[in-house]
Amino acid sequence: MGSRAQMYKYEFDRVRDDKWRLQIWMCETYAPLLKEYLPEIEFDFKEGLKGACTTILSITKEEEQKVRKLLDVFKNHVLLKKSENIEPYFEDELDVCYALDYNLAEDFITKEVGYTKCGSVEHKAKENQDADARTQLVETLANFCEIHPLYKKARTIMPIPPNPSKTFHLPVELSRELAEKTGKRDGTGMIRKVRETPKLQALPLAEKLKALRGAIEITGDVEGKSVILIDDLYQSGSTMWTVARLLKKKGARRVLGLACVKSWRDTDNIND
Repeated sequence: MGSRAQMYKYEFDRVRDDKWRLQIWMCETYAPLLKEYLPEIEFDFKEGLKGACTTILSITKEEEQKVRKLLDVFKNHVLLKKSENIEPYFEDELDVCYALDYNLAEDFITKEVGYTKCGSVEHKAKENQDADARTQLVETLANFCEIHPLYKKARTIMPIPPNPSKTFHLPVELSRELAEKTGKRDGTGMIRKVRETPKLQALPLAEKLKALRGAIEITGDVEGKSVILIDDLYQSGSTMWTVARLLKKKGARRVLGLACVKSWRDTDNIND
């Protein structure tokens, strides 16, 4: 699937009262996830053409809704994996990671690049400190956490931490408000930067990782816990994966990344 995936299509139709036909594309990526996240449902997929596969499900109305909502998560949000750029530096520190959407998209007709709807909202929430935009992001993040089984079970929400001198940091605000909305534990006070780091987006990847080394401290108890790690922008993922490594070293059972937007490219100025 490369470093990102998004299910562009599925078909889910009733064939009899309690029988449903499900066809998905990108089967190699998403069939195992359906089986993992909904183990109570028997998915017996038969492979077809062009990466599609089909199964017939005997399910209740409640189970049908669970399947449909999870399919919509796969279709509407971006599943993120390690890019080839950070692959040599990390292992399995981050159990799973999603972004609500990309920050930019190319117009199909004009070929012009502009903000996606989510990208525009994230930009307003971050650059303008727009409270309404932040509320929109929290609503979407909360809906995601309610539907996705792993995120629903997680009890702690924690942000990528800011520099000590920073007075406004969107991931902190989102984590705090998301914890309040979902009833999960607010972990904003459980993580901090112990020293200033330079503007990381401007650094080549190797220098970025060097700057992060020893700069972040986990101060709360995460032993045996599943932690949702919040960031506003996922670029190469190096910061998210670095913090996930620290959480795993502190005994976290699972680390689930969740970003507002994914940048259009994976690279962090690698050749600059």
